[in-house]
Amino acid sequence: MSAALRTHNLSVQYGPEVTLTYPDLNLKAGEMLAITGPSGTGKTTLLHLLAGLLRPASGEVHYGTLNLAAASETAREGFRRRNVGYVFQDFHLMQGLSALENVELGLRVAGANQPHLRAQETLKCLDLGHRLNHRPGQLSTGERQRVAVARAVAHRPGLLLVDEPTAHLDRNRAGAALNLLLDAAAELGATLIVVTHDPLVADALPARLELGQEMAVVGV
Repeated sequence: MSAALRTHNLSVQYGPEVTLTYPDLNLKAGEMLAITGPSGTGKTTLLHLLAGLLRPASGEVHYGTLNLAAASETAREGFRRRNVGYVFQDFHLMQGLSALENVELGLRVAGANQPHLRAQETLKCLDLGHRLNHRPGQLSTGERQRVAVARAVAHRPGLLLVDEPTAHLDRNRAGAALNLLLDAAAELGATLIVVTHDPLVADALPARLELGQEMAVVGV
């Protein structure tokens, strides 16, 4: 189940000379946000902060009643297993495992019931029922992305974080990937946050956080 997501006074330190600071976010459960801006402005870093993969130098990240910035590593790991679906830009699939095994492994890590059956059902919903036993190297780029999305959503997370979903796709496949993410988030009732350089993606989401010299959250 999704929950409100709030941040306050977030900053990250990279060495003695580089500090990234972020505007506050206040998203209700199920809202959707695009994060845009030039390279080097900390877009992916912000996703890592929201996922609890990275602890900020200062500030707070609240998901429901949990403050990730102050939580123990054990608590943050539990949060990610239960609540977060993450689609990495380069998919991060296990090359030695089939599509089915990749999704099933994610479900087992999340502690889900009937992981084998749920993995099959999720992949079939994404039109990959005929590719269950294929390894990533045997799949097209679009198919690998759908496997990555299946792994991210199979445990029904409340927070779906996606990094550059159309970076490796042509226009037709980019549109299909975008619709897939929007449909998955809507079906789950999940909060969807997407890092993108692609105007097609940014314009399709109802709100945008532009990172750069003048940072602001704007409605679209």
